[in-house]
Amino acid sequence: MILYEFEGKEILKQAGINVPDSQLIKSSKEKVNLNFPVVLKAQVLSGKRAAVGGIVVVEKAEDLEKSLVSMFSQTINQEKVEKVLVEEKIEFENEAYLSITYDTDFRSPVLSISESGGTGIEEKLVNQYKIDPLTMRLKDDHSNLIRLPQELIDKLIVLFFAQDCLLLEINPLVKTAGSEWLALDAKLKLDDDASFRHQDWIFPPRLAPGKNPTQNEIEAKKIDEGDYRGTAGSAYFDLEGDIAILSSGGGVSLTAMDALLESGGKPANFTEYSGNPPREKVIKLTKIVLSKPNLHGLWIVGTVAANFTDIYETLMGIIDGLREVEKELKTKFNFPIIIRRGGPREEEAFAALQQVKDFNLILQGEEVSIQRSAKIMAEQAKQYETSI
Repeated sequence: MILYEFEGKEILKQAGINVPDSQLIKSSKEKVNLNFPVVLKAQVLSGKRAAVGGIVVVEKAEDLEKSLVSMFSQTINQEKVEKVLVEEKIEFENEAYLSITYDTDFRSPVLSISESGGTGIEEKLVNQYKIDPLTMRLKDDHSNLIRLPQELIDKLIVLFFAQDCLLLEINPLVKTAGSEWLALDAKLKLDDDASFRHQDWIFPPRLAPGKNPTQNEIEAKKIDEGDYRGTAGSAYFDLEGDIAILSSGGGVSLTAMDALLESGGKPANFTEYSGNPPREKVIKLTKIVLSKPNLHGLWIVGTVAANFTDIYETLMGIIDGLREVEKELKTKFNFPIIIRRGGPREEEAFAALQQVKDFNLILQGEEVSIQRSAKIMAEQAKQYETSI
């Protein structure tokens, strides 16, 4: 999950990192209680805001409303500006770039620092230092980091691990005339899979830029809240197709989506369940997936190799979900339902599925590849569409 700047700065502030005084506003009519000059910063998830008018300095109070009206009317990188962070303008003597992330080449968390912060960081010299995750200390000689206080670096490293960050970036990190270091910007990306450890992560849903969450997307993400027995719904997105999908995780979901699209099928959603979720969670996810109108098929797809997901419990949960939705919507699902799964208790699951007569089930084993299964799904959905 990528955080907005104002959310990231609040986390930095709680960790003892200095940030400018600020005020988050949602309307050009809101009163701003800061001394001028101020900086207006559009709160969007994409970067490079300054280049497209997403960061503006306002010198006088009488110019504020006009500038806010202009900023709230913008769409930056396909994301409509709905919040603006109004921040005191900071005068500084030095600026730097700092980030902490995971580096696959080093196979380690890495601290990156540049003596020059601000725009165009891609073109500037950046020094990298490995971090020992056990001691939360730098492994390498960092004697040339004297411009940055060791206490500041230590706080940021501890914060990175404590908040399960995938990325912590401050650009620029500035030093004032009074020798105070402040984070003028903050970009944090948190590991969604670590949410069970963080009751303090109370962030509103956010999707791709330019897209507001649908009610289904909001409800799906609630399934895993407070229940850490596997995942079912944390990754759910509505699409515009007619084939509902329930996929296992671990990369299979993306492979399945690609195969279905290449076969001419149109997915109605993207979602995955994994980590052996209990039947009740699978039922909830199934009901959300099947609540969409004009569906012409359901594809239940995943690995057929051994894993720790109870195939019997999950597939029976899907069948229960199908029956519950039929009752709630007072409808009948006659469309084809292809099941291509395998794993623990698969023989028991498929024996039970063969006794299910109230749905048009097509059962597939390991002899059917995901690509072949996708082609069959696309063909079956098309045939059903033409028959109704």
